[in-house]
Parts: sequence; C-alpha cells; structure tokens
Amino acid sequence: MRHQLVIAVKERDYVKRLADYVRDSPFSEQWQLTAFTHAEAFVQFLKSGYPVHGISAQPSMLEAAAEVLPEGVPVAALVTALGQFPDYHELLQFQSLPALLQGMASLMVPASQQAAREQAAQVITVYSASGGVGKTTLARQLIQTASSNGERVFYLNLERWNTVDAWLEAGAALGDEGLSQLLYTLQSHPDKVNDWLARHCKRHALLRADYILPCSNPEDRMTLHAADAEAIIRAIAATGHYDRIVIDLDEGLDELHLAVLEQSNQIIWLVTEDPAIQRKSQLAFQYGRQRFGERFRSLDHRLLMVVNRSDGQFHTGRSTFKPAFAVLPDTGTAGRGASSALASPPYMAAVERLFQQLVKEEGGITIATG
Repeated sequence: MRHQLVIAVKERDYVKRLADYVRDSPFSEQWQLTAFTHAEAFVQFLKSGYPVHGISAQPSMLEAAAEVLPEGVPVAALVTALGQFPDYHELLQFQSLPALLQGMASLMVPASQQAAREQAAQVITVYSASGGVGKTTLARQLIQTASSNGERVFYLNLERWNTVDAWLEAGAALGDEGLSQLLYTLQSHPDKVNDWLARHCKRHALLRADYILPCSNPEDRMTLHAADAEAIIRAIAATGHYDRIVIDLDEGLDELHLAVLEQSNQIIWLVTEDPAIQRKSQLAFQYGRQRFGERFRSLDHRLLMVVNRSDGQFHTGRSTFKPAFAVLPDTGTAGRGASSALASPPYMAAVERLFQQLVKEEGGITIATG
C-alpha cells in the first residue's frame, strides 16, 4: 500500500501541477496524495484521524493546524526562503518538482517502518459486478488455503448487507463491538485503534482467521466514505499481525469501491459462464474506465478475472473484458454455514492452484506445511 502524503497550500494551480507530476512519475507507486487549499478543510481532515505518513504545508496552514498535527508524523514547512519557519523542517516550495519530491521522500523516511508494516500485508479483494456468483465462498476458501499455507489472515467483509456473523456461525453477543465502533475509534481516538483491534477482533477456529463483526448500525455502512474504507484497511495492515487481508466487496462501482480496489495488491474479478453475468462485467469495466479514467486503468495489472462454476468448457476467446486468470469448478456444496468453506475436493484443489498463482504473481514465497 502507498504512503499517505498530505499537502496544504493555498494555490490551486500549484496543487494541480504537483498532482499531475506525481501521477505520471514513479512516485505514484509509492505515494497517495491528499491536497488541501483551505486551512479549515486541512484541519478537519487531521481531526478525523485518518492515517497519514507525511505532511508538507505552508506556514499559515501549519499554524492553523498546530493543535491537531498527529504525533510521530514527519512535517515539512513549504517556504519561499529557508529560515522563514525554522520550527519545522523546511522545503522550498518553488523549486523543480523532482527536487521537491526528493526532499519530501527524505522527510518521510522516519515513517518507513510504519509503512513497511502496512506493505507487509498483501491485500486481496474479491469483487464482482453481479451478486450471487460465489464471492464469499471463494473468499473464505482462499482464507482457509492461505492459513493452511502458514499465513496469518484477516477477513474483512465490506458488503452493505454483511452476514459474516451468520455464516461464521458466531452471532454477536450483547454489547459486542464491530465496524461501527472501529469507525468511531478511527475518527475520535486514532491512537487507540491497535488496542481496539486487539480487544474486539474475532477468531474463527475452522478458517484460522480473524474478522470483525458487521456495523451495529446499518446506516454506518450505507454512509461509509472512501476515506473510511481506506482507514480501516490501513489500520488492520498497520498492526503488523497479518500476512494477508482478504476483502469481500459487494457489487457496484463508486468511489468507495475504487478506493478499496486501489488499496489492493490483487483484485479477483469473479464471473461465471452465464452470458448475462459476463455482459454485466463488461459494462462495469467500461464504466470504470469512463468514470475514473487513469485511476481505474492503473489497476489493470492487478485485476485478475476468475471464472467460477465452470463446466470445463470456458474459452478465453469468449467476449469477456479480459482473459481468464483461473477457472474454478462448482463448489459442489449447498453453501450453508462455515463448514461449506470445506467445499468439494475439485473446488478446494482449484482454489489451492489459484492461491499459488497469486503468490507467484506477487513474488512471494509460500510456507510448506508438510
């Protein structure tokens, strides 16, 4: 996952020029830029407690935000002359953009340990443009396969109608806290997020993975913003407790979906051999390119089309938006309860092969289990 760099300057043209340069440079692989031209918005963002790895801002912006600057985050003052604001590390605002960005990169070195912990967790999102194609079944079989290969796994369900407590056969007890409370903690007490996760993450013995209960207030999920989803993923990754985060994302393609996909190392786009489902996937893919442009196109190398419930007759030459990365048979189960994650042997073997392909794609090494 990329470092979060916050820029706060008054000049809109400067922000646009900087953002355009970063987008087309190698820095785009390392950083995600969040820019502000008004002090009030800058301060409110910092108050929200979203993860930040570095801040570069004009002196007036830093003065406005002095009471809410996060502890331990590197801060640079963007000045017109060195010595103008000596309370902070100074960078000349008006210099060549490569030199400025190199200065920002050096500034953010102290945050590298935190970022390294986040990057250590591989994020896989299971997505489809249609419901009922077997996303959750695949997600939990991937989880079990990863844990069987020695990985520490976290399952994050971000569906609107999250039934994780039902299919894991572990209903919430009175007073149990879930995603609603995690969101509140992220926004009001970001320094206590690790403690919250340690206390309230659930553990499923069969899948050998951790998870969080759904939002206790459904409205919290319906109004979830892209920045909220990013913060949740980063908070889980930043614990350093997990090798892999598997995200179960519902159909749709808005800013929230795009934010989750951007945080993912690999995206499994699930289809079946049903022509209607394939057509919906084509339309969603085209819509993503039209609406989000380069942001969506930049995901292409991470996007892996997987064909589920195949009868063995699928051909990559069919009219799909991308060649098939893998083909899975039907699970051969009724799909009820956590035990259905233990699907038919052919399905389990196919997911094992898929998992090994994913590991090979990311350049990782699986741990032999004997």
